[in-house]
Amino acid sequence: MDISTNRIGCVVLEGGTDEIIEKKSRFIAQVFPVQTEQEAMQIIEQTKKKYWDASHHCSAYIIGKNAELMRCSDDGEPGQTAGHPMLDVLQGEKLRDVCIV
Repeated sequence: MDISTNRIGCVVLEGGTDEIIEKKSRFIAQVFPVQTEQEAMQIIEQTKKKYWDASHHCSAYIIGKNAELMRCSDDGEPGQTAGHPMLDVLQGEKLRDVCIV
């Protein structure tokens, strides 16, 4: 993953994927640069199709120089246990125009 930093925040220039296995569960994270909510939604849908057999497809995205648009989804996990913590990490790192699934 390649990141560029400016005064307002960081922007993902090139996405990436990583995976861990914890207690026999496989967790795959994919990070994508995005410019619009529609683009983020398309990426989330494509990821759901790619990993159709996954139990959950949690996601978070922040769009805009000033983080004007922020959304997250737990996708069936207990409330605010997956999507919101993901969004918190993106905010904490001051990432903008990014989607993670």
